Amino acid sequence: MKFTKLEDKDRNFFDQNGYLIVRNALDSDMLARVTAACDRIVEQRYDPDNPDRRASYPDVLPEDEVFLPLLTCETTVPLVVQLLSFNLRFAKSHLIYNFPDPPEAKPSTDWHRDFRETPFDLGSHRYPRILIKVAYQLSDTTRLSGNTVLVPGSNNYTRLLKIPAGQNDPDNAIELELNAGDAFFFESRTWHRVGLNRTEVPRKCLMMGYSYAWISPLDYDVQPQWLLEKVTDPIARQLIGAEKNSQKEIDYSALMEWAEKYGLQRSSEIDFERWSAGRNAPAEAR
Repeated sequence: MKFTKLEDKDRNFFDQNGYLIVRNALDSDMLARVTAACDRIVEQRYDPDNPDRRASYPDVLPEDEVFLPLLTCETTVPLVVQLLSFNLRFAKSHLIYNFPDPPEAKPSTDWHRDFRETPFDLGSHRYPRILIKVAYQLSDTTRLSGNTVLVPGSNNYTRLLKIPAGQNDPDNAIELELNAGDAFFFESRTWHRVGLNRTEVPRKCLMMGYSYAWISPLDYDVQPQWLLEKVTDPIARQLIGAEKNSQKEIDYSALMEWAEKYGLQRSSEIDFERWSAGRNAPAEAR
């Protein structure tokens, strides 16, 4: 996997806001091939009478070999490693098409954080970053396209989301405007909801999620045998759980060696250094 450096300004932005935009994450050829594969899946599965006007299909990685290079996409995955750790696995793949909503449709009120019951089991006051989703945009989006609606900075909330009386959303909620081929990251603690599509074209998106290797994947137990045999890249094999150590845990040596080659630390180590520096600073500098 080629190296793409996470700039300090981008790390700080993600830490503070819980999301990050990567422009032109997919080149025109990859965008066309991924979109064609996603269109085929939706055409085969989607029921046009579906009342919520949304095609939502998890675990699509095994549906088409064109998705496999995204496991180690050089414009995005190296950044995920730097925001989490080399001790990673692939957590989920999720295809989402939001079709135009009827005029009478109301926006969703399902504001939530990700990763099953984790926010409730751990509590809002001590919920750590454990998952990053990379959302590849397969269509242009405006603020009316039904993109994911986010609350910047909510990744740092130690309380439940507060919404002013009479409103559907917090005052600082945003819906990103992106071009086909762009991607955006958001982490498990970032509060978000499904957007409402007020345009005349579907919003198309493919999400790929990454979490720590010691956490169970979200939408699969074991990848199909043909896929495990098809993938030969060591880092991709680590991510899909094809390589295990003697304790039958994910063998993270491939990404660890890659990280060591580029002098990368785990995000937790960087956070600890910042914390230690703050504690040791003179009182007047704190």
